[in-house]
Amino acid sequence: MAQNYPQQQSGSSAAMAALALRNVSKSFPGVRALDDVSFEVHSGEVHALLGENGAGKSTLIKIVSGVYPPDFGKLELNGELVHFAHPGEAQARGIATIYQEFSLYPELTVAENIFSGHMPRTIFGAIDWIKASREAGTLLESLEASDLDVRSRVGILSVGNRQRVEIAKALSRQARILILDEPTAVLTQHDSEKLFTIIRRLLSQNVAIVYISHRLDE
Repeated sequence: MAQNYPQQQSGSSAAMAALALRNVSKSFPGVRALDDVSFEVHSGEVHALLGENGAGKSTLIKIVSGVYPPDFGKLELNGELVHFAHPGEAQARGIATIYQEFSLYPELTVAENIFSGHMPRTIFGAIDWIKASREAGTLLESLEASDLDVRSRVGILSVGNRQRVEIAKALSRQARILILDEPTAVLTQHDSEKLFTIIRRLLSQNVAIVYISHRLDE
């Protein structure tokens, strides 16, 4: 199910993996979803997970993102054994998952969505709207998406632009391992090309990417 496609990697191939799964298995009533699965991804590298529907891709990324515990096997971050009780713990350790259905608030602005739950504050505890707008713009610029107005409501954006907001939201929480779940499934060809540009930019920033797809040509 897993294939490794290094795009850019600092150091030798023996460098410690940013994320590693070792002999992971997971079963549900009547279904063996994962059977002794191992893979690793390094910083500045794309690791593609390919497979048909039902191959276990979703189960695997839910284990990485803290939704499910594995029945057997272990998960390591930078060589450290970790156990996640819930997705918040995985997020706090720099793991972010971008699902096909975005977790955005359509009535809020781009900046409000990017910093949802951790808005910048002034020394008096009030929301620092100027800093939020400025830092949201900086994040979008780092993704070559500076054409997005941080004051626009997310509900009026195209699907491709909403995906960019999701990625910027992940980076605002210092994500260093980004999981993209079938990211081009709802995109036009033009938006898919923009996504690949963003992925290359993230690799240059030493982010590790797990890319879920059933499209071999990608």
